[in-house]
Amino acid sequence: THTGRVRSGNEDDCLLLALGDGQEPFLAAVADGMGGAAGGAEASRTALHAFAAAFADGVEPDLPLRLSRGIAAASSAVAKAAQAVPALQGMGTTLTALCVDGRRVLAVHIGDSRLYRRRRRRLERLTEDHTLAGRDNLLTRCIGGGQDECVADHAVTDAAVGDRYLLLTDGVWNVVPEAELARLCRRRTARAAAEALVAAALAHGAPDNATAVVVDVVADPEPATGAAGEVDLPRRERPSSRA
Repeated sequence: THTGRVRSGNEDDCLLLALGDGQEPFLAAVADGMGGAAGGAEASRTALHAFAAAFADGVEPDLPLRLSRGIAAASSAVAKAAQAVPALQGMGTTLTALCVDGRRVLAVHIGDSRLYRRRRRRLERLTEDHTLAGRDNLLTRCIGGGQDECVADHAVTDAAVGDRYLLLTDGVWNVVPEAELARLCRRRTARAAAEALVAAALAHGAPDNATAVVVDVVADPEPATGAAGEVDLPRRERPSSRA
């Protein structure tokens, strides 16, 4: 993720969640907040925290139901936060997530962040933007935005070893041509692909925050070690203490 070359703050957020021993469902998501520097960042982070907590706390084996409850929890949390703080009124966020569970992949999506799949050298977009035709910045559906509830798109597809999934905010896909996305996502590792996608957004001027999450489907996932690794952002990318 990167703030970009124009914005003063990063309103994007992303999520990676592995449960149990690594053989249980794996969840990844991106969110792109709106509502000003404070409101947008608060909306995306609040939504993803609530979404992840509801999904992780769910005991139902029905994963589509758990994803639906996660979206509902995210919507409720953002609405409550906006009502509690006058400066945050009207804040909202996109949310696009995928859940890899054995031989299937489940997706949930609202807004204009995107989910792509690369399979057999072909890149395919799996989500539809919830925007007015020809006006990419005007969302027709989002989490928050003065609404207590939202309607998300859901999809289930098969998971094949070798598949690569890209979750991108519009700060990436809106400036990087799709042919270039397809070329860059061929990088050897998921991390290298994600870094290349964000670097490409910067090379194209990065007028918006740019975030890319890349997920590979592999034959034998390594068991979780219980510890997560995180790469520190450069100091210029960290929010100030005032923010």
